[in-house]
Amino acid sequence: MNLIRSANVTKFWRVAVICLLFSVLAASVQAQVDVTVELGKNRFLPRESLLAKLKIVNFSGQTLLFGEDDHWLQFQIQTEDGEEIVPIADPPPVKGRFTVESSIRATKEVDIAPYYALERAGRYTLTAKVVIKQWGKELTAKPVKFDVTNGTVLWEQAFGLSPKKSDPPGQPRQVRRYVLQQAKHLKAMSLYARVDDGPGGTVHRVLPICAMVSFNQPKAQVDPKGNLHVLCQTGAREYNYSVIDADGKINIRRHYLIAANRPRLGFKDGEIFVMGGFKLTRPDDLPSNKKNGEEPKLIVPDNEPRPIPKIQPPVPAPAKRTGR
Repeated sequence: MNLIRSANVTKFWRVAVICLLFSVLAASVQAQVDVTVELGKNRFLPRESLLAKLKIVNFSGQTLLFGEDDHWLQFQIQTEDGEEIVPIADPPPVKGRFTVESSIRATKEVDIAPYYALERAGRYTLTAKVVIKQWGKELTAKPVKFDVTNGTVLWEQAFGLSPKKSDPPGQPRQVRRYVLQQAKHLKAMSLYARVDDGPGGTVHRVLPICAMVSFNQPKAQVDPKGNLHVLCQTGAREYNYSVIDADGKINIRRHYLIAANRPRLGFKDGEIFVMGGFKLTRPDDLPSNKKNGEEPKLIVPDNEPRPIPKIQPPVPAPAKRTGR
């Protein structure tokens, strides 16, 4: 009987020591490899692009290998009540085999918004897990909190997509919708564009356009090709002009300054363009004016403001002398 009890005690301590060694090893791995996840901001509109930046810092003294499969990086989103948000599609695969040498930091960016239906306003928690296959270990980054808030709808317009050559004849045109929304972040107003299939339909993209002032509403028009043209005042004298296609991509971005008159949208010969104002050149222009590594040249339009000429005040004519 004593021999059986002694064997059980020995087995218990052996298991305890193994568990302790595993916990020490896990803590050691966590200290040698640092994993963090960051978001560019902490407030988003429903279904807005949510770019998560994963950083891996390796202090293990050996080169680590990642990306051999689609499961080395996993994300999890939970509500404030702890409810897990079920992905609407397969988890975002972060493909591409890469190595991280010792004392080196690697960064991966993933837009996880298309994989989660973040439609409800509220506070959420994002967690990232990284699998180190060489060690058979899984590291969890510190959770990051963010908010989803509803923006104010300023303008919306449904439009029909032009049929493609591959579409069968007689097929009805697919209808999509542009929506302009404004949202406040850190006491500043921003303008967003949403491209969807209408109320309750698929959301193709939600993207920020520019900062905006509260005293002047943006102007928007859809051209015959289905592109959205937006002219928005961004400052006391500055305007942003953007052209967005049906997939939610900004193809043209220009900046204008109030000069002799204000910039405004015009229409002629089936084309929408900007009338008036003074056209500026900025590094974020699309398409870029920068070619072959050279600095972009300043584009001077015909309506360049000219200095006001100085006009001398009139001189009174001398009084006529009368004869005696």
